[in-house]
Amino acid sequence: MTVPSPLLEQCFEEAIRHAAPMLGRCIDVAVSSLQNEEKEMREVAARDRAARSWFALLKHRNAWGPSFAQRLKAALRTGYNEGNTSSLALLSNTELLALVDDNAVAESIESAKLLQNLLPEVEQALAVLDARMSSLIGLDTVHAEKNPLRPSVYVRVLRELLAASENDAEVRTLWMRHLAPVLGRELRGLYENLALMLQRANVQEASYRVRLVADPQASRPTPPKRDLLDFEFTPGGMATEGHAPAPAQPAYGFMPAMGDLARAHPTIDHDVMQQFLQHGGEEFEQSLDEQYYRQLDREMAAVKAEAALPVLDDVVLEEERTRFRDLPVVDRPARGVSIGSQLNQQDWGDFASAVRRSRELLDLKRQARSVGQAVGLDVVRKLVNQVARDPLLLAPVREAVVALEPALLNQALTQPRYFNEDAHPARRLVESVAQRSFRYNDEFSEEFESFFGPVRDAFRQLNERASKEPKAFGEMLEKLRGHWRSQDDREQQQQQERLHALRHAEERQALADRIAWDLSQRADVENAPGFILDFVYGSWALVLAQAEMGLPDSQNDLNAYRKAVTDLLWSIRKEVTLRRPADLFRIIPGLIKTLHQGLDALGKTRDETKPFFDALMRLHEPVLGLRRAKVRSDSGHSDPIPLEQIVDPTVFDEFAPATPEQRLPKAAAQPWLGQKELAEAGFEDTLASDLGGLHGEVDSDSMPLGGEGEALDAEQLLMSLREGTWVDLYSHGEWLRAQLIWASTRGTLFMFTSRGGRAHSMTKRVCVRLIRNRWLRPVEARPVVQTALESVLASGAPPVLEPVSVQ
Repeated sequence: MTVPSPLLEQCFEEAIRHAAPMLGRCIDVAVSSLQNEEKEMREVAARDRAARSWFALLKHRNAWGPSFAQRLKAALRTGYNEGNTSSLALLSNTELLALVDDNAVAESIESAKLLQNLLPEVEQALAVLDARMSSLIGLDTVHAEKNPLRPSVYVRVLRELLAASENDAEVRTLWMRHLAPVLGRELRGLYENLALMLQRANVQEASYRVRLVADPQASRPTPPKRDLLDFEFTPGGMATEGHAPAPAQPAYGFMPAMGDLARAHPTIDHDVMQQFLQHGGEEFEQSLDEQYYRQLDREMAAVKAEAALPVLDDVVLEEERTRFRDLPVVDRPARGVSIGSQLNQQDWGDFASAVRRSRELLDLKRQARSVGQAVGLDVVRKLVNQVARDPLLLAPVREAVVALEPALLNQALTQPRYFNEDAHPARRLVESVAQRSFRYNDEFSEEFESFFGPVRDAFRQLNERASKEPKAFGEMLEKLRGHWRSQDDREQQQQQERLHALRHAEERQALADRIAWDLSQRADVENAPGFILDFVYGSWALVLAQAEMGLPDSQNDLNAYRKAVTDLLWSIRKEVTLRRPADLFRIIPGLIKTLHQGLDALGKTRDETKPFFDALMRLHEPVLGLRRAKVRSDSGHSDPIPLEQIVDPTVFDEFAPATPEQRLPKAAAQPWLGQKELAEAGFEDTLASDLGGLHGEVDSDSMPLGGEGEALDAEQLLMSLREGTWVDLYSHGEWLRAQLIWASTRGTLFMFTSRGGRAHSMTKRVCVRLIRNRWLRPVEARPVVQTALESVLASGAPPVLEPVSVQ
């Protein structure tokens, strides 16, 4: 997919931010390595060169960091292109080789060696970054050479930096050799972080261009070993070397015997299915012969004989279905389902019987006239069986796909290759039902039954209609989606109401952080006590942000709150207030009232703010004492009263000027929320039940996340979750299937929703604790039909399944 360029800019900023410290660490290791090398050298000249090298590195260390970052920034902004103008390119041109200085040749070779030594260190992380970066810049397939952050860019920038600082090519070569190992490790860490960042931004990996082809010589004596990826199928079905297609030939050696196409249990292999689905060809247009129909008669007789065998009744099936019902849903083993499974008669009628479904297949095979139709029927049966074995789906959903097989088979007579078409209504129906089912983790719950009942009815109707036109599937899909849409609309409204509190708090916190910074630039914060600055930068910045977000209706309040900052900072200047107590007496009542008004509007309780007001009262106590002394003095004489007789200097020890660190505001780790906002967003429910239960039931360090002694990083796992990811969450004594619908920009707050739109909001700390104790478990979700298709086409090992978020 194509992602807006700001995300690419964010990758650049991350790389530039790490450039200077990365180079600093590289230099530190290189200096140590050179020093060790110097000790082991016997030649005076070599020892001298090594000493000069590490000493020069130390001298340049501080200056090189910012310069390296600037050069890297320029390279990334302009699009670094390593064309044939570099010395590296000259090495391959014998006509120009004589024009290159020997030292330059040696240095270029050393640069090439550095790059070569880097690649094994970064290979794995770079492959993932190449795939996501290619997708980010709008490419469908991976183009590693177009990754703007590829290692060769760093090597080129580093080489130019060294050349600008040192004229001796031998010294530069020595530097490069000792910088290489640690630079590789540093780049690996950077690439892993960038790849994770792109993953969190929902940037999918571009695909590698790999041609999966069959080897028509597989059953013959083994020829000299060749790479099958260098062969392609031509329309005639023969494998040819390279990219040039060979003339079509009527050779169908890879096709199965006609009799094998008539079997109830498909015997065609992945080679035939791959050629059929991806290429087709005239071999699939040929007519079925007598061998096919003779075998079909034998298959029908076998199925008829099988129908006479006794079958399990629904009572036994129900006992098996409910065998593990009392186990937690996350501990229940996946129930086996396949095209040979006997289903519940009450749910699926005649097609509950595996024999009845096989007979339907054979009836349709008798109607087939071409090889393509027979192969298409086998492909559908294989795909249905593959989906039925997918452990990510609840057993009733897999059974439903098996029960729908007759209707799916009917489509193959008119469109034998329809399962290879993303937009075909039948494929869309199966995929949509599968994706919707990821909302549920318990097949025995009422919520799942409310979802599954309409699906079951729709599938039965499709079997009864036995239509060979895709229109019926489209109609059923729209009917189901209409039912889902009404449910989603209600939940979406609830979600938006809950998300409003979190989004408002995050926006308010970001604005408050900016306001706090602006307040820190005021001259009157100088010498203010630490608790005053904590209040101004924290709670009162939030009050100002809240009022500013309410403009224009809150303009009067905002003006009053801004003035309160000035009054508060003036009121704590003891050298002024002790000499002008009347002004302080006039300001204090209104100031206190305004402060309470703003904090109440924000949602701060009086218990939360009491410590601040108590401290403020103690801070003003000397002036109040002065007033009391003045009253007593006026009753006796009118001479001025020395301040030292009224004010105890130790009163101000508690209110010493803030430290330089306190004078600088710090961005909040997470948005502040009031009690009402916590309740609206679902925090109180989480803290009161889930977290409380955890403290009482589980030692937070007693259960490692990984099995077999393998401990996983819970925080890293949390950061890998993206909006839309499904999880199993333990809440109120039961396991719920919940979806991550929101995460704060800084990754400190998360909101999940479960059935009925119920919200589960929690902090990063709570999430990490839940993951570590396995009370929150990410659930894999992926395209079901496409995965099944890839599996049946794969030769040997099953394909790698890439988890994706399901919306």
